[in-house]
Amino acid sequence: MTVNGPTMLLKKIVIAEDDDAIAHMVNMALGDAGFLCLRARDGEEALKLVKAHDPDLLVLDVMMPRVDGLEVARRLKADVMWSRTPILMLTALAGVDDQVHGLEAGADAYMSKPFDLRELGARVKAMIRTARRERDRSPSTNLPGSRAIDEEIESALKAGKPTSVVHIDLLNFDSYADSVGIARSEDTVKSLGGWLLEAARGASGGGGFIGHIGGSDFIAVVAPEHSEPFIASAKALFDEKRSALPGEPVQLALVMAVAPTDGLTLNGGADELGRRLGKAMKQAKAAGQTNHVVWSAS
Repeated sequence: MTVNGPTMLLKKIVIAEDDDAIAHMVNMALGDAGFLCLRARDGEEALKLVKAHDPDLLVLDVMMPRVDGLEVARRLKADVMWSRTPILMLTALAGVDDQVHGLEAGADAYMSKPFDLRELGARVKAMIRTARRERDRSPSTNLPGSRAIDEEIESALKAGKPTSVVHIDLLNFDSYADSVGIARSEDTVKSLGGWLLEAARGASGGGGFIGHIGGSDFIAVVAPEHSEPFIASAKALFDEKRSALPGEPVQLALVMAVAPTDGLTLNGGADELGRRLGKAMKQAKAAGQTNHVVWSAS
């Protein structure tokens, strides 16, 4: 497991607009909101900027020289690398048919000119938030992935809120996966993710965070008073339900490393937390054979 240090970067937006006055207005409004704005004056330039900078959002005018906005949207959504880029389409064409054409071309949302800058800012933030949430999910479990885990831990460190981080893995998973095959072992990982989420929700009264690093590795971020109930519930659920797993699940066992964020700060705290968890997980795996093992980091 690797927990990165603070990596929060300015969210980038490409603004594709040939009208200088409108582009300046949008740029000022979104720039003041904390976004890094990159200007494209035509469709060709918009495509180049998206592919060069992988922005969090494309604000796209429809009527532009060289390549219009509809064609830009079609090309991006047809490309496997750039189809995930959210597109907010701005246009003076306010008819229902025009909106349908824009959405069918690949726009994720549509605003008609003239527009309110406050609404534009709110739309942009909501679209980026939704897109990042979906982009950060593990495809095998639908749980938050590595970047979302880092952001959750970073948020706790920034708030100075006492937190316990639990790294969960499966002992003997590699040999188990070899025996049942890739597809069935992925089903096992998906089931485990669901049980851990159930355990976190039960221990915290509906809260708690579960993320999937990859393979059979998961991270729980819970309040300190919820860590022991979470661990106990996770072990109980695993023992109760593992008989339904494919192959010979009897060889599988949970191994967990627990580390508090006490004394850690935003500056370098995530790296130190990762070091502590890595050391504790190594010790837990060395101690484990077929029984569940929990090891506290020091």
